[in-house]
This record gives sequence, structure tokens and C-alpha cells, in this order.
Amino acid sequence: MIKKFPVVVVACLVFVGMSAPVFAQSHGEPPVKKLEQQFNDFFTLETTDDGEVKKYDSMDRLEEEMKSIMVWPLADRYLETYFYEENGKLYLKAMDGPVKLDLDKEYHMEKVDENHYTVTQDREGAQYGKHTVKINYSYEAGKWVLEDRSRMEREKGGEMPDTSTSLPVKTASGLLLTVVGALLLAGRKRLKV
Repeated sequence: MIKKFPVVVVACLVFVGMSAPVFAQSHGEPPVKKLEQQFNDFFTLETTDDGEVKKYDSMDRLEEEMKSIMVWPLADRYLETYFYEENGKLYLKAMDGPVKLDLDKEYHMEKVDENHYTVTQDREGAQYGKHTVKINYSYEAGKWVLEDRSRMEREKGGEMPDTSTSLPVKTASGLLLTVVGALLLAGRKRLKV
């Protein structure tokens, strides 16, 4: 009887845990203006004539700050694209900055779920023409962070991510390796029979 007691307790806890309703916490809306201002500040840093960043003395320090307001893959992509370190000093590359939201103009916020919001804004400019800026926010580790940013051309309808990855290529490669492995195993079994 005593040996069965722990099993009964665990079974009861599992049953109660599975049948108890889960209530989503409301985190409110993301602080779009605050996050966008912090994001924009990274790309308008004061630099010397040769591009050396004055505020941050290393890539690690900048990385720590960026990862406090955005998901790590997004921060890594921006660090690789817009900054570099040379001789122990941090530099901002001389190039156009990333897609930005114009906080002085109207934008549309859409709730995806309790932990995700999408903000879109129609823009027009000499560089990109008519386009829509799309920014995804997610609630992670108790705070709102930037999840992704992209620019969509309105006339052509295609989306051009600001932070593209090689995920489709990796997925296709993994699938191909799996098929080749399965064929090799099947061929090996036929040879043994």
C-alpha cells in the first residue's frame, strides 16, 4: 500500500494538471514608440569621422543592449550587417540603415495572439517607392521585444525580409539527407536478406 501511494499522488497531480484550465495573461500592447526609438538609436549612434562608435567600446556591449529589446537572431543579424570590430574598436558601416517605422505617421497594430502583435505602416520614398513596413513584436521573458522587421513592395506584392535567413535551404538539405539515409538503410536490409 505504501509503495503505491507515490504512484497515486503523481497520477492525481498529472490528472489535475491536465484538466485545470489555463488562463492566458494579458500583457497589454507592446510599447511600440519606446521600442522603435531604442531601435532607431542603434543606427544613429554618434561616430568619429572614420565611423568609430563613441558610445560603445565593444561589439559585446552593443550586442547586450540590442538583445535587451529584440530576439537574439534579429540582433545578431543587425550586428553582422551594420557593425564591425577592428583593432579593439567598434565601427558602424557606412550604408543605408534598416527598415524603420515613422513614429510621426499613422500605423496599424494587429493582435496576433496574447504574445504577438504586428505593426504595419504604408510608406513611400525615393529609395524604395511605395512599400509597407511590417514589424512583429513578441512577449518573451516578461517583456515585449522586436521579433522581425520587413519591407513589402505594394505594387509587386512581394515581401522582402530585412533579416532573411537560409532556413528553406537548410530544411531542403535536411529532408534530402533523411531520404538518402532511409534509402541506404532499405538497401542495406535487402542485401542481408
